[in-house]
Amino acid sequence: MTTSTWPKLTKAPIVEGLIDIRVERSPAITMAALQSAGDELAADFPSRTVLHHWSGQIHLPPQASPSISTAVHEPDGLLLRSTDEKWVVQFRLDGFTVSRLQPYVTWVDLKAKATDLWTRYVAAANPTKVTRVASRFINRVQIPVGEPFEHTFLTNFVIGQALPQAVAGYLLRVVIPFEEHQAVAIVTQSMEGNAGECLFDLDAFSERPHGVHDEDLWKTLDNLRDVKNRLFFGSLTEAALERFK
Repeated sequence: MTTSTWPKLTKAPIVEGLIDIRVERSPAITMAALQSAGDELAADFPSRTVLHHWSGQIHLPPQASPSISTAVHEPDGLLLRSTDEKWVVQFRLDGFTVSRLQPYVTWVDLKAKATDLWTRYVAAANPTKVTRVASRFINRVQIPVGEPFEHTFLTNFVIGQALPQAVAGYLLRVVIPFEEHQAVAIVTQSMEGNAGECLFDLDAFSERPHGVHDEDLWKTLDNLRDVKNRLFFGSLTEAALERFK
């Protein structure tokens, strides 16, 4: 299946889609600059929360009582929510994230929103370079009552035949390199209790310590979106995909 032939899904199980860009921060960046950028977006993103960074040290000497050094607590970004709370944006000292919550729109809409807000972030933060680019899509997939997992997922787990076959919860995590895109993907499936609903998390990212040029940034994200589609359609059975059409 090629990129141009992905099936159209009218009932895709996406509950959150996001674009994340990590940067090497400029020495001159300040929280005041990020606050000012947040002020300019207040009409569309009226809800604001200050993000904080916590750090500290725990010392465990072999023959003495443990000690905890004083933790550092300092602001390191802003979290902004749109009026309808469907868009969530982070302007951080070390990067930028834009998330779309349910109902998910399209990749074109998510990318357009990220492009506009990234321009505003760059104007405020003036980062030295981009070091990591990621797209992440979180899905909730229903497991029909009484059906084996392999009727829904092609990427699966096996319980030894000598053990009880009932499952009250599970966590499956697979890390897959996509060398042609200089990318890595983390596929996570998890379920708790007998809810019959599986969290299907697809996180694709490309780490570039030497930096991503501006002209390559959005092409890299398009490649990561292609990785996401390969993961999604390559992990689910045809019967499962029919439920989302």
